[in-house]
Amino acid sequence: MVTPFAGSAHDEVCPVVWPDDRRERISNHLGEILRSPLFGSSKRYCSLLRYIVEETLEGRAEHLKERTIGVEAFGRPADYDTNVDHSVRSAAGEVRRRLALFYAEFGSDAGIRIDLLSGSYVPQIRFLDAVVELPAAVEETTAIAASRFGNRRLRRAAVPVAFAALILCAFSLHSAWQPRNPFDEFWNPILTSPNQALLCVGGGGQSAGQTAGPVLTLSDFEHSRARRMNVSDAMALVAITGALESKQKAFRILNRASNTSFKDLQQGPFILIGGLNNEWTLRLTSGLRFSYDHMGSGARIADKRNPANTSWLLSFATPIDQPVRDYAIVTRLHDAMTGHSGIIVAGIGGWGTQAAAEFVSDPASLRKLAALGPADWSSRNLQVVIGTDVIRGSSGPPIVLGSYFW
Repeated sequence: MVTPFAGSAHDEVCPVVWPDDRRERISNHLGEILRSPLFGSSKRYCSLLRYIVEETLEGRAEHLKERTIGVEAFGRPADYDTNVDHSVRSAAGEVRRRLALFYAEFGSDAGIRIDLLSGSYVPQIRFLDAVVELPAAVEETTAIAASRFGNRRLRRAAVPVAFAALILCAFSLHSAWQPRNPFDEFWNPILTSPNQALLCVGGGGQSAGQTAGPVLTLSDFEHSRARRMNVSDAMALVAITGALESKQKAFRILNRASNTSFKDLQQGPFILIGGLNNEWTLRLTSGLRFSYDHMGSGARIADKRNPANTSWLLSFATPIDQPVRDYAIVTRLHDAMTGHSGIIVAGIGGWGTQAAAEFVSDPASLRKLAALGPADWSSRNLQVVIGTDVIRGSSGPPIVLGSYFW
């Protein structure tokens, strides 16, 4: 039996007996999903999704168990050990994630949504274009009002009563199912703080006042390391200040992490820009799941739950004309030491930082994040690993490679 899904008032959960016209629409929509880049490159994920949807359409949803799927969809022997072979569970988790990304990234005009809820192998198939019927409470209000008044005049008086009840009910439904805005949800800890936000940009080194030489000239000051900012960090700063300004959030900028004190971070919510060149980023992420790790002539993003993963590595010895991928971590957390919320936008290289800043300032990207997270993701700490392809010094769009919510 298809488990009901808590959708909006405009959603309709499909029945066990499927009319032919709806079966055809679902099959066509399934084909649309399977042809998408998220599924087209994986035979295993396509096989699993196709199998569970087709079995549901045939009225056999109650048979969708881990062993049955392993045998019939993945070709496992009938007596295989599900405690040892986790292929079905792993594939279901990935299908669940890719379905969420499909609707967030590509959308669909089919008026149908297919989801796979955690802990179940039965797909949730919803028609989003169903007609909304008059709520039962409104129908009862109309009937009671009409039956209590015997004469014609009072029966006419019942009409505005019912109409008012209908308006009230519609307003309540609208309020209850107001679509959430992932952009606001992500930035909420910063935007709702009564204090000014602090932006701390990576970089530093020898300050202008410490430049070697008996006399500090204007030229010494202008060319000192303390006056420099990575171009990618500057572009990240522009993207983030634009996001804050769009929400009329007051902020101040400290353009060197080395000039930022612990007391500064205690004044209000903070945003750290830059990874290896920002000492506060390195300090605050060192104990988290995703952090930064120097490796010879390069650095990588380390995963404490998967220490053997060395794929998120950037070698600084790579020639600039050779395509390469940079990596970044987007972190949002409430920091116990400072007592304030913070967002960290930090790449291994500047390209990663720029891609991470694009990610957190782009509503479409944050919709993808919302699709990946649990229902209460907006109130949790989170980390997202971002990748970006770099060609001849120019970075591409951000790509989500991993996420963690706690």
